[in-house]
This record gives sequence, structure tokens and C-alpha cells, in this order.
Amino acid sequence: MTKHRQPMQLADYVHELANTHHHVETYQTRSPTGTGFIDARHATTVPALLAQLANNDTPSATVEEGPRPGFASKPAARLDALVALTDIDLEINRWILDIGEQPRHLDTPNALRQLHGLAASSDALTRRGIERDVRRWWTRARIVTGWDSPAWTPDNTCPSCGERGTLRIRLADHIGMCTGRGDEEKRREPCGATWGTHTIGLLADHIRAESESESQPRVGAGPCWCPVPKPVVPDLSRLCPGCGSARCRHALGARLLDTIRASAS
Repeated sequence: MTKHRQPMQLADYVHELANTHHHVETYQTRSPTGTGFIDARHATTVPALLAQLANNDTPSATVEEGPRPGFASKPAARLDALVALTDIDLEINRWILDIGEQPRHLDTPNALRQLHGLAASSDALTRRGIERDVRRWWTRARIVTGWDSPAWTPDNTCPSCGERGTLRIRLADHIGMCTGRGDEEKRREPCGATWGTHTIGLLADHIRAESESESQPRVGAGPCWCPVPKPVVPDLSRLCPGCGSARCRHALGARLLDTIRASAS
């Protein structure tokens, strides 16, 4: 994918979503004289992100949840790509209708171009809302396609919906999203939260704080299986502060100290 040195504008997001674009990667190689290294560039042509979603492009075998080498059957399509494309298409057309226009195109890329043209003549509040959603669509498409690098899936909850295991983070690009699909029984809508270069730090702080709190000993976590004889009927008046059990050696030691103090008094 294209690496941008300057902050991306609305036109940049629309271009990568709807049009074929070029990716130039700089790397170092040994100079012809063999005395040092020089910078070289490798250019590739990248299909539009919406086209990749429509074609259900599967990530390479190095990408998490992507296909693996072997003789097992492969899925006909990636449902997450279809769902992402459907959601983006519905939101684009909803924006066009909210502005007061009628969608003129059935395909998603042209509908996005129409929305881009309408955004230029909209008021500042509407334009900011469109920019926010287009940036969110771009982030989601980049993560779902995942053709150039894997997405990291931390074992943490989403700070927006609270569901665990739904975060997908592209560390190299400093973007992340939640894949939570909601719960119809609890009438909870799909999350779809995204984080960009300006907000990824907030997500990192949440993951760091949650991981640190979960690494602390929890009362009631169960026995720690210490190699010390355990009473058949434990005295629940003294519990281990580390594992919360009344049977481990720490709880037994605490009760022993209570007995010694009581006999000394």
C-alpha cells in the first residue's frame, strides 16, 4: 500500500479506495562499486481497495486468518470482505440521500466519487462527517484486505463495545479497527470502531492498561497447586492474597500465624 509522508486528505482516501494506485517502497542495496549501500525503489501497481473487497482477495499465507499451504479445500469467498464492502456501500448511499441527492451509480467506487463531489459543496459540519467516515472506510478496507502485512489481534477488549478478541491492528500503518458484529438478541449494533494515526495512541493506552490490570493476581482465581498438604475442609477465614484459595501454602501459613498469636496471648 502507498506510504504517505504528508497527512492524507479526503481526495487521497477516495483515490486509494476507488482507483488503482501505485506503491513505491524504498530499500537499500549494495552499490555497484561494492563500497557501500545506495537507496533503491521498488514500484508496484495496487488495485483499488474496494475492488479488492469485491474480488474477495485472500491475504497471503503469512497473514493471520489467511489461507495456509496444504491440500485442504479453500473457501469460495471471504465473508469479512463481502460484509465490509456491503457496509461501505450502504453508508455511502445513505450519505448521498442525507445530503438531498439521489445515487446515480450502482457500483460502490462511482458512488464514492459522487459523494466526494457532493462533499466539496457541503457545509463544514457535513464535510467533516464525510471525511471521518471515508477515513474509517479506508482503514477498514486496508485491514480486511491485509494483502501486504498481517493484522495483529491482541487478546483484549474493544474500548468501544467491550467485546474481546475483535481488535485488528496494523502496527506498521498505525491503524486499527473492531470487527465486533453486535448481538441481535441484546439489540446491540455492530461496533465497527476504527483508530487512525491520531487516535491509535488511545487504543494502545487501553490495551496496555488492560493487560497490566489482568496480569495482577486476582482473588478467587483458584488454587496455585503448591506442593503442601491441603486440608480436606479448608478454613475460609484466611485466603491466599495471591490466588484467592483457602488451600494453598500462603493461606495455611496465615492460619498458622493466627494460631501462634492466639496461643501467645
